[in-house]
Amino acid sequence: MKNLKLFITTIACTTFLTPNFYSQTKKEKKVETKSISTDMYGSTENKEAKEYYDKAFGYGEVKDYKNAIKWYEKAVKADPKFVEAYDNMGAAYRRSGDLENAKKCYNKSIELYPQGNMAHQNLGIVYWIEKKHDKALEQYAIMQKNDSTDAEGFYGPIQIYFALKDYKNAVKSAHKTLEIYEATNSPYIGDAQYMLGISYYYDGDNKNAKTYLEQAKKSGAPVPESILKELDIK
Repeated sequence: MKNLKLFITTIACTTFLTPNFYSQTKKEKKVETKSISTDMYGSTENKEAKEYYDKAFGYGEVKDYKNAIKWYEKAVKADPKFVEAYDNMGAAYRRSGDLENAKKCYNKSIELYPQGNMAHQNLGIVYWIEKKHDKALEQYAIMQKNDSTDAEGFYGPIQIYFALKDYKNAVKSAHKTLEIYEATNSPYIGDAQYMLGISYYYDGDNKNAKTYLEQAKKSGAPVPESILKELDIK
């Protein structure tokens, strides 16, 4: 059986505070502390709540999560239906290590806006950190149902399947991710090629592994030298 430690060396510790795939740091993929598009949730019409939100967001940018939480609390008090504030407050709680309050924020966001994939994604990340893999996969399944064209709903489960050593399902998720990226001409196609290739590699299918890892290498993905040598990828 292939040494999974080899795969772990290709993973970077990201702002999720848990092992995650290199692509989410390399190209600065969407992460939870980024200001959420107001087109997604409608933001707030409450001027006071918006001012509090902006202050909180500023504190979050400099990693002062205590003050960020304080001002997000003020924002949701001024507008109890301010979904963006709940999402970002959840991020601040999680980054400060308070996973229970992070989950409360994400669940409140979902209560207000069940179709909000950002909250489902971030709740899935918290469950992943807690090693509650089934619960994490449930959140990604909801994302897939909410929007079958959202690649994050398929990309996220790959790391969970690796933790479970369920490489066949990792392959399936990676295939779907690549399909979506190709359909949208995403700049992250190389990421999906890499994840698909490495999933095949650990599933013991070197033929398909070589095919997709060659593509990933051409796309600029950092394929480990030892795998390149083993699979004779030039």
